[in-house]
Amino acid sequence: MSTDPHNNSAIEIDYSAYDQQVQKLRPRLYRQGDIFCCLSGPDPETGIFGTGTSPDSAVRSWRASLQERFDRINGEES
Repeated sequence: MSTDPHNNSAIEIDYSAYDQQVQKLRPRLYRQGDIFCCLSGPDPETGIFGTGTSPDSAVRSWRASLQERFDRINGEES
């Protein structure tokens, strides 16, 4: 299965429905088969990436990945 967000259907997001970090970073939302993917960065391996069974769950997963990245940068255990 391809993980290239450029080869998948982009989905419009109402960023105003989410918290300030989602609004500022504006991750891309796209669909791969039955899974929704949310990505900020060049690719899922190096960027912030989340998946879910709905657009909202993908954004929540992305948000959790973002928090984990912040925690690692700050030397905190998650």
